[in-house]
Amino acid sequence: MKIKLLTALLVLLLSSACTEDGGSDVAITSSSIVELAAVENQSSTVDFQASSGWTATTTADWLSFAPARGEAGNATIKLTTNQTNRTKSQRTAQLLITSGSTRKTVTVIQRGDYAVFDREEYLVSAAGGTLTLGFTVNMSDPSKLQIAYTKANWINWTDESRATRASDVKGQTKVLTVQPNTSAEGRTSALALGYQGSDGNFIALDTAYVYQQGLTDDYESTDFTADGTVTQLQKATQGKGIAIVLMGDGFGDLDISDGTYRQTMEQAMEHLFSEEPIHSLRHYFDVYMVTVVSLNRKAGTNYHTALSCVPSRASSSIDFDEDKVSAYTALVDAADEERSLSVVIVNASNRNGVTALYYDPATGRPRQWSVSLCTVMGGIESEACRQVLVHEAIGHGLAKLADEYAYDTNGAITTTESNRLAYNHRYGWMLNVDTESDTNRILWSSFIGDSRYASENIGAYEGAYTYMSGVYRPSQESMMRSNNSPFNAPSRMAIYNKVMALGEGREAATFDEFAAFDADHKPATWSYTTRGGGSMQAPWQQVPPLLRPYPAR
Repeated sequence: MKIKLLTALLVLLLSSACTEDGGSDVAITSSSIVELAAVENQSSTVDFQASSGWTATTTADWLSFAPARGEAGNATIKLTTNQTNRTKSQRTAQLLITSGSTRKTVTVIQRGDYAVFDREEYLVSAAGGTLTLGFTVNMSDPSKLQIAYTKANWINWTDESRATRASDVKGQTKVLTVQPNTSAEGRTSALALGYQGSDGNFIALDTAYVYQQGLTDDYESTDFTADGTVTQLQKATQGKGIAIVLMGDGFGDLDISDGTYRQTMEQAMEHLFSEEPIHSLRHYFDVYMVTVVSLNRKAGTNYHTALSCVPSRASSSIDFDEDKVSAYTALVDAADEERSLSVVIVNASNRNGVTALYYDPATGRPRQWSVSLCTVMGGIESEACRQVLVHEAIGHGLAKLADEYAYDTNGAITTTESNRLAYNHRYGWMLNVDTESDTNRILWSSFIGDSRYASENIGAYEGAYTYMSGVYRPSQESMMRSNNSPFNAPSRMAIYNKVMALGEGREAATFDEFAAFDADHKPATWSYTTRGGGSMQAPWQQVPPLLRPYPAR
């Protein structure tokens, strides 16, 4: 009897299992074998048709894909390597696509060939001269290796070619000549190490940069007497006064004496209050400038600055010394740890911006003080600088809003991140994203269907908090997604409530109270299109806020 029962159960399980590659519920319409280069961030796609809802899975930790699920019809999954293959041989992963009773397998191969520069950035003085590049190479045919660089008439290769083919460069070096720089400003050229693919396109295995100093880059400050001076730029006329502490990094004594530093801080202040609703709530804020004198007049890898700011070339992040920022902030008596934020303007031309948010290391509770950093980019007065500064300092730093963009390498939100988001919601953080898709229960449900917000099309748009699925944002576009539109209504309410809490000591406003305020202070126009100078096309990846333990003061 037991044998018959076990046999019957086995038959039942077999009959209900998915058909491996033989069913018709999934049909791969592109190649079922995908080959990717050995380095990280290499992508390709898989196209298929599904007769019903589908899911995709893989066990490979070096492969990311998105989306992870979908509905019936034509679909495309983007595959991306998230690690460089340093095993010296190719490796294989399987992507399993399941729909109905059918499971299809896509084989993903990551090649083992790789080559890397011996450093990320090469520094050359303004006088120019020869520069030696070094490599680490693991290629079956190293003669295919090429070095290409962005057009720069101040760099010459020994063979005077734009792309130098190096036979057997492993363990060797390559020499180039850099012409003298007679300009006051430094200049940069990007290098790419790679080879020509079978389709004729150049496959970059690694990148590096040549930075040549300008004539002013060798300057070193000698007068530090103004360092630590506190100047109030604006006084609150209502409420308790919310302190914004502005400071700069990579500004020398000459920038202080000729007024450049103050002009930069004043322009940054105007940027901060340029969007609604913060524009109409400006009178709640005290704004202070702390003078910070650096040894060098630029910030970056090869400079010595007071706050040690180094903008990344791979992402929009900026490394900095948070203890030094905290120490300069403490010079402002009014900078209460629970009613202030610090903003650092970094004297670098890179387009970078990031915010550090803090948690009490003992209790895990979020703290109000934050540090937002933004480079001057093409100039402190530029639209790009304004947008990034508002996104970072007002969106993240003040209101604790989450990013509304998604990485195409991130699939569904993980359980860990979903729990982290729910935890932050308990303290009024990141209220502009939600894992709830039901528009009757989502955090901003009051806005949906309200005629006063019809033009903003508030809803549940999937893809936010850097994840492609399982988490939702209020609008198609916004300041917290690509910077080039105003804050959406739920974000404006979060900003309003934060100002009321810090400036007036009030509880959160009711929806009707906020809507009445918002009716008189909405952005003049709502646009889903890019505003002038605000393109977010960049050769790096945006980064969400840095979550860190609160530093001791």
